[in-house]
Amino acid sequence: MFNFACFIAWLLLVFAVDAKSPSTSSLGPRGPPTVTIKNGTLSGIFNSPYDQEFFLGIPYAAPPVNDLRLRKPQPAQPWAGIRKSESYGARCLRNDIRLAGFSQNVTDPVSEDCLHINIIRPATQRSPLPVLVWIHGGAFQEGSASDGRTNGTFLVQTSVEMGTPIIFVSFNYRLGAFGFLGGLEIEAAGVSNIALYDQRQALHWIQENIGYFGGDASQVTIMGQSAGAMSVGFHLLAFGGRNDGLFNAAIAQSGGPYTVPVLSREISDREADFNMVLNKTGCSDSKDSLNCLRAAPAELLQQAGSLLTPSFVVDGGIITAPSEELLHSGRFAKVPLLIGSTRNEGTSLLQQILGTTGSFETEEHFKSFIKTSWIRGPINDTVTQHWAQLYAQEINTPSTAGLGTVKPNPGPKYGNYYGQATLWLGDMTFTAGRRFATQAWARGNVPSYSFLFDGVPANMDPDTLGAAHFSDVAYTFRDTEGFGWEINPFPAEPTLKEKHVKLAELMSRMWISFATKRNPNFHNGQLRVTL
Repeated sequence: MFNFACFIAWLLLVFAVDAKSPSTSSLGPRGPPTVTIKNGTLSGIFNSPYDQEFFLGIPYAAPPVNDLRLRKPQPAQPWAGIRKSESYGARCLRNDIRLAGFSQNVTDPVSEDCLHINIIRPATQRSPLPVLVWIHGGAFQEGSASDGRTNGTFLVQTSVEMGTPIIFVSFNYRLGAFGFLGGLEIEAAGVSNIALYDQRQALHWIQENIGYFGGDASQVTIMGQSAGAMSVGFHLLAFGGRNDGLFNAAIAQSGGPYTVPVLSREISDREADFNMVLNKTGCSDSKDSLNCLRAAPAELLQQAGSLLTPSFVVDGGIITAPSEELLHSGRFAKVPLLIGSTRNEGTSLLQQILGTTGSFETEEHFKSFIKTSWIRGPINDTVTQHWAQLYAQEINTPSTAGLGTVKPNPGPKYGNYYGQATLWLGDMTFTAGRRFATQAWARGNVPSYSFLFDGVPANMDPDTLGAAHFSDVAYTFRDTEGFGWEINPFPAEPTLKEKHVKLAELMSRMWISFATKRNPNFHNGQLRVTL
């Protein structure tokens, strides 16, 4: 497991998975900064090396425990005196998805009482600043705002260097069965999609309070990767595309308003998951299933959550219709969008299922995989044959969006059609949705910008993973020393590392440019970096 202890002297506030609180020397000569918000007064941390101030672990909603479990979030209660906000709050209860390049061993405290928000701001800027809000990913099963790999220190530093300082915000939301449980009783009670309502509550909190921290509530950009990008997409489509003024721009990395049809699961599947959860928690025979689940031990609900697929339901509120219907009819928040994906989105996803599918040795195996993976209903043999021919052509005559460094057949474990299967899976899951979304933005005359990330980090095998899912995050966050990573994604060899550092500088500056100018091209940096 990655250990940050040796870096404490250099980065006085440690964001990593092993330690959350800085040494007392990190408070510096200024002492702890204080801010009074609607709920009370907070004391934070002054970080001298970066000239930044941190306010961490602030409750944005009431603890969702006991009778508030499996309910929509309620406002946080005020407090008396000064509340210390010097360390991250507990992560939400989670289940590891073990995705190559993403999942890591963590020992942070976990709790149901996890609805906390974090603020990082420049210490010397007090005029209203643009706000960049990070929504973490993790398949709606794991992840947190305290992940050391996505701390906002370096982005805030970059923004100051550019002369366009920002405030960085991140927050937790409920995961697994605590946030994405479906089923007839859940849906009838109006408590489906509750993790999305957590996120919405956090965005309302930002509107109400960010001004006290020096933020500009009229210039908020929401940003996410993977499940975080899907979350960004949900908010773009929320309430039928109603613009509540909670954000003014959006960044979606490997996801977005149309990633895959999230409403594709039948009620019978959602109900089967709900009954499984009842069985695992001892609530199958209860006359009031929801009250029983609210009283069940949290660890039982967490364990049951590891066996279910997160459910998203048309609830007449935050989700009013399938995403393709909303996009096609122009019912989305008309704000600028920066959206993109990595070249090899499908590699790590496919490796998760290799143990159950076996190697992709024949064309028939590949076509069978297409049929079982396609989530929009039955698909005929003519379509699968056509796709097989198209992806064979991509292998034989690669396009600019081909495999890159990934080998078509890295070895017996993977099979002759591994490369084709990864390309198809990445296209279905991310690339097609990106194009569909940008087409909707174009029809609505709303600015949109698209990117393709093609860098292969040092922690990814170039032959089997390449520029895989999550590969872009270290570059977006300009984490050039690999803080928070078990394996540093930046190469050790100096010449090669310099190229990767330049790419991180370019991407972080473009993201800041978008958050401050609504256009990624005002970054005053290089136009292109070749690795």
